Amino acid sequence: MNPARGNFFSPPEAPARIRAAVVAYEAQSERIVGWVQLAGIAAFASLYAATYVTFEVHHALEPVPIALAFYGVFTLWRVRASYRGRLTRAQQYASAAVDVFVLLALIASFPIQYGAPAAMYLKGPTLYYAFILIGLRALRFDPAQVVFVGLLAAVGWIGLTFWAAVDGAPLTGDYRVYMTSLSVLPGAELEKAAAILATTGVLALSVDRARRLLFRTATEEAASADLSKFVGRDAADRIRSSGEGIDAGDGEVRRAAIMFIDLRGFTTVAKNLPPRAVIALLKEYQSRMLPIIRRGGGSVDKFLGDGILVSFGATGATNRECVDAIETALAAIAEIDRWMELRRAQRQAPLDAGVALAVGDVVYGAIGHGDRLEYTVIGDAVNLAAKLEKHAKRESARVIATSAVLTAAAAQGGTSLPVRTIRAAAVEGVADPVDLEIFA
Repeated sequence: MNPARGNFFSPPEAPARIRAAVVAYEAQSERIVGWVQLAGIAAFASLYAATYVTFEVHHALEPVPIALAFYGVFTLWRVRASYRGRLTRAQQYASAAVDVFVLLALIASFPIQYGAPAAMYLKGPTLYYAFILIGLRALRFDPAQVVFVGLLAAVGWIGLTFWAAVDGAPLTGDYRVYMTSLSVLPGAELEKAAAILATTGVLALSVDRARRLLFRTATEEAASADLSKFVGRDAADRIRSSGEGIDAGDGEVRRAAIMFIDLRGFTTVAKNLPPRAVIALLKEYQSRMLPIIRRGGGSVDKFLGDGILVSFGATGATNRECVDAIETALAAIAEIDRWMELRRAQRQAPLDAGVALAVGDVVYGAIGHGDRLEYTVIGDAVNLAAKLEKHAKRESARVIATSAVLTAAAAQGGTSLPVRTIRAAAVEGVADPVDLEIFA
C-alpha cells in the first residue's frame, strides 16, 4: 500500500499494524494535549488572580472563574479518558468544540463581568489563545481536527463581532477611531478571522505532510524490523545505514570464527511427522539455540533446514571471537541435553546436535545479482566448518573445532580445554590434513 495516499479527512492507506502504531502515537499526543491545556488553565487562572485586584468593578456574578473551573474539570476528564483509551473520534471533535466554545465564552464574559460594552472584547489579546488551540490540535497529526478548530474559531470571532455591533457599538471605517474607542471596524475583525483561517490552512497542510511522513516512517520501521528477522540484525543495520545502497560484491574481509550447528536425527524423525509438526519441531529447536547464540555474541548468517550457520567477529572485530565460539558451542550442547531430557519425559523421539568450529579470514558482504541479493559470510573457514560437522560423526564428537580455534581462543584468554586432540585428520573434501580438537 502507498502511505502517500489519503486526504485531510482520512489517513493514508497502510497495513493494520502500521495504523495501530500511528493510533498509539496519536493517543500519546492526545494525552500531551490534555496536560498542556491543564497547564494553560493554571497559567490563565494565575494571571487572572494576579490582575483581579487591579479592577475596581467586581460584579456578584463573575463568569470567568466559573468557566475556568468547568474547563478544568472537563480537561481532567479528557486526560483521564485518554489514559484509559476511551476517547473516541467523536469525543475528540466534541472536545475540540468545547475548547473553542469555552474560549469564546471567556472572551464574551469580560465585558459582562466588568460592566462594559461588548465591543471591549474586540480590543483584548484573548483571541490569541485561539491560535494555541489550533496549534494543540496539530499535535495529533490530524489535519481535519486542525481545520475543524480553525473554522470554529473564525466563525466564532465573526459571531462575537456581530454581537458587539448588535449590542450598540458604532461602526466605523476609520482605523484611528477604531483603536481609540469601542467602535467596530468590520474590516479589522475580518482580518483577524482571515488570520485565523490562514494559520489554520498552513498548519493543516504542514500536519498533513507530517502525517504522511509519520506513516511512511512507521512503515519503514516495520519493514526494517522484518528485515532484521530475515537477514540478521547486523546485516539489516548495514543495509539501512548504507549511503548508496548495497550491490553484489560489496563486503569486508574479517577474521572470524565460524560455527555450524546441525540437528542430528532430524531427517529420521521428520519422516514420521506431518509438515506442520516438522515446522513446529524446527521452531522449538531454533528458539532454544538463538538466545544462546545472541548471548554469546554470535550472528546468525542463515538457517539451512535443521542447520544453523553462525559467525563470530564477522560483523565487527571483538578480539574474542574464538573464545565466544567455543563457549557458545558448549552452551548450545548443554541446552540440547536439557531439551532431550524433556523429550524423553514426553516419550518423544530422541535427537542430538553436532557443532563444528573453524576460524579464518572471511568476506562479510552481499552476493547475488540485480534485485535478488543475500548478505552472508564467504570463505574457507565457512566451507571447513560445514565439512567438519559431517566429520564430527565419524569421530563421535558433538563439539569439534580446528586446533587453530583453540590456539586463538587461548591467546584471547579462553580457558576451555578439549577432551581429546586428533592430529592430521583426513576430512572429506579438505585437501590437507587438519589438526582437530574435540570438546564434547
